[in-house]
Amino acid sequence: MSVKTNTIANYIGQIYMMLIGIVVTPLYLQYLGAEAYGLVGFFALMQAWMNLLDMGLSPTLGRQAAYARGQIDGFETFKYLVKSFEVIFLVLALIIICAIYFLSDWIALSWIKSETIKVETLVYCVVLMGVMIGFRWFAGLYRSGINGLEYQVWLNTANIILTSLKFLGALFLLIFISQDVRHFFEYQLCIGLIELIIFFLYFYKKLPLTKSRIPFFSFNFNVVRSVAPFALGVAYTASIWILITQTDKLILSTVLTLSEFGFFSLIALLASGVTMLAGPIAQAIMPRLTMLLAQDRKDEMLKVYTVSSQVTVLFIFSLALIIGLYAEPLIYAWTGDIKAAKWGSDILIWFALGNGVLSIGAFQYYLQSAFGQLKLHVIGSTISAIIQVPLIYYAATNHGAVGAGMVWFGFRCIWFFVWTPIVHRYFVPGFHLKWLCKDIIPIIITNVITSYVLFTFFEFSIDENRLILLIKMIVIGLVLIAITSLSVPVVRNLFIKKYLLITSLMKGSG
Repeated sequence: MSVKTNTIANYIGQIYMMLIGIVVTPLYLQYLGAEAYGLVGFFALMQAWMNLLDMGLSPTLGRQAAYARGQIDGFETFKYLVKSFEVIFLVLALIIICAIYFLSDWIALSWIKSETIKVETLVYCVVLMGVMIGFRWFAGLYRSGINGLEYQVWLNTANIILTSLKFLGALFLLIFISQDVRHFFEYQLCIGLIELIIFFLYFYKKLPLTKSRIPFFSFNFNVVRSVAPFALGVAYTASIWILITQTDKLILSTVLTLSEFGFFSLIALLASGVTMLAGPIAQAIMPRLTMLLAQDRKDEMLKVYTVSSQVTVLFIFSLALIIGLYAEPLIYAWTGDIKAAKWGSDILIWFALGNGVLSIGAFQYYLQSAFGQLKLHVIGSTISAIIQVPLIYYAATNHGAVGAGMVWFGFRCIWFFVWTPIVHRYFVPGFHLKWLCKDIIPIIITNVITSYVLFTFFEFSIDENRLILLIKMIVIGLVLIAITSLSVPVVRNLFIKKYLLITSLMKGSG
């Protein structure tokens, strides 16, 4: 499957999942109430922190699947790796479930600041969260393997169906059956089990046949040890990543009331749309970068890397600017809640722009992952965490969500310009300045100037009709992308080719 096809499929899947979340989430708020929705946000926070126990195994399996495709008889070793990882995941999934079960009383009584939900309900929901996290986390292993095998069209189709069941099915439950938050989490638990079964069956269906037969339960220490340096590097940096991206939410979950945390969860969801749209490109190019390097086709790898980074800047930074500049009318158009719009507008702008810079800066990690050398990433992530986490802690505890957002954006900008050239210089000497000055900065400058001009001439008020507000912002976003796309070489060259083709056809017909 081509990178182009996979990228398109990834974008369709990611856009659908983002849009369905955007459409349904305000209705969750309406039918569950702010406190119960805050509990849903708390579940998302727990799931993010529980990913620490992944230990880099899921990304490692995906990379090894891609690597095996570029080798003769590569899947012989790969199948031993899969079986070994399954044993590790089974043990860790049981640890997750048991740990949350025994800590559920403490979480409900000492952590969550609820004003109306009964303690017994909180405890029950937290226990369900633990089981659900175990299911979803285990399913992530097979999802990563399917992605590495580049069956990304099927993967996105499955994700769309499962996401529809998670969101639309839950909404149907809330509207027509029950608005009890306990029933909401029971339903999500059932979908989590279905998800695990589907990914397990498809992954094994698509694994190429090999000569050797491996027992259903087996563990090969030597195979695991061979990928341990890479896996541990990913695990360590993933831990640092969670510290960097989730510390503010963890702190705010204790500072804010459950209702306020529900509002903040809405803001975080909107801001995450920026990084979510960057995900499809990463999904598509990481296996391809790895395979091209395995085949010693470095020039082709750099071409894929450059074009992908340009496309990311075009779409992701445009989205971040629109979300940030029109934060208040966007929140109101989305939720219909004026209080949420006014509370979150000064917060959303910083998290959206910070996530935009983060998505561009993530490319240096994709390069390191393709080379299979994460030493610099470990060093950089450690330095980043040492500096940023204390800053976010101070900002969140003393200045709330706004302070955390400002620190997030400011540090992301500084880190991009300081660390990215170091990584590029190590892996591809002489590449960075051309990439930054010729391929990236012109697009960013065009994007910023165009968005500022559009914002100056088109200001919106929350007194307008919500649908009209939404349509106006979509139109402004499309105009921004259309104008900025002319600064992207691959798009500009495409336009030139089309223009020359049309001109030649017109001359020929004349």
